[in-house]
Amino acid sequence: MSAFQKQILEMLLRSQYWPPDQMLAYQRSQLSQLLHHARAQVPFYKNRLDPVFRGNGGIDWNRWNEIPIVTRADLRDRRNEMLAVTLPPSHGPSKTFHSSGSSGVPIAMETTKIALDANRAAATRFYELQGIDSKKTRATLSNTTTTGEMLREEFYFKQLGRPSAGAEYGGRKIVLNRNLPESRKLDLLESEGVTYLSDIPNNTEVLALANLSRKIPVKLDAILCSGQGLTVDQRNLFQESFGARSISVYSSEEGGMMACQCGDSFHYHLNPEIVLVEILTPDGNAYAPGEPGRVVITPFFSTALPLIRYDQGDTAELLPPCTCKSRLPVLGKITGRQDQLLQFPDGLRSATGINQKLLRENLNALAFQLAQIATFKLELRFVSADVNKQVNADPIIAHIRELIHPKLEVILKPVEKIPLNSGGKQQRIVCEIAPQS
Repeated sequence: MSAFQKQILEMLLRSQYWPPDQMLAYQRSQLSQLLHHARAQVPFYKNRLDPVFRGNGGIDWNRWNEIPIVTRADLRDRRNEMLAVTLPPSHGPSKTFHSSGSSGVPIAMETTKIALDANRAAATRFYELQGIDSKKTRATLSNTTTTGEMLREEFYFKQLGRPSAGAEYGGRKIVLNRNLPESRKLDLLESEGVTYLSDIPNNTEVLALANLSRKIPVKLDAILCSGQGLTVDQRNLFQESFGARSISVYSSEEGGMMACQCGDSFHYHLNPEIVLVEILTPDGNAYAPGEPGRVVITPFFSTALPLIRYDQGDTAELLPPCTCKSRLPVLGKITGRQDQLLQFPDGLRSATGINQKLLRENLNALAFQLAQIATFKLELRFVSADVNKQVNADPIIAHIRELIHPKLEVILKPVEKIPLNSGGKQQRIVCEIAPQS
């Protein structure tokens, strides 16, 4: 654990009990540093932040809502302008992360070491709140190696760190090959003594259904969910199948660890010490508690590629204060993040984990959507970045068949626009066939 990570973790364990005025003062001190940095070092923000800057360089917080919203299209099309020329001292180095999230619009984030440390500290607070034992084995699943190639071995281990280093850094993690049959994944969870499973809810749903048909079902203590909204039905299924409680985080490549589930209830506590989360009406005003609105974020430590008032692409609602001891703001009813499962005669499959880099390099798409239109037929709908550039379909089709099902017919279909789902987001994976009995 780095010195900064330890320092911020110690602060987070205290700040969850701060009164609102103390938290607001802290947020504004962080925002002020970010705004001055972005205005001086990031071409994209050179004039964009003018509404809030007074002549003496101070910040007029009453005009915060006049800062234009940053969109995912901005991040995709104007990324070079959004990169900082120089980082603040001790914030580097930076690292690039590629993602389409569940929106289907490919983006590349640039994240600083200090931002990663802050988010890891927030994760540690969450794990401690949820009573995750650092000395027990945790499993995750992946399609690819750390270099982006398809994972060939069944699994490999990672040592998370010294058991004394905190809940996120102790113990052992097993990384399972997501392409294994569900029965083999379950065998490995059992033989390796896994206690906690970290995965996307849709993927875990497929595994949980397979576990129910097992003669002696695998038992787990907890399912750690991220990347998608966790439904009530999934929560109940995981309890029935694994005997496991389900705990989840609200996170993204852009926003980091934005919120974590409360230890006493199913709603989420924001991490206001590392990211400002606004819930806005269509005209840009703040919604009252209990009213759903779009999620707009400003991560404090994202100085390599600042996102000041970035539209996350989700909807959520602020809730009244929690009955637990924490005074962190409360978030509920997060929508717009659920990928659908695909249906086959031999069971449900998830397309989560599709190789974004492969699609970017061969499809040349601004956005895409994978749609099951018949039992063994998929449409890969995409918005082309250059209609005159030839698409290399063979590696894409081979990857999709390896990832999802070998019998698939894959049709590449250029479209002008990917439609929005009910949450106002371009849904990446959809099933458009009737449920199979």
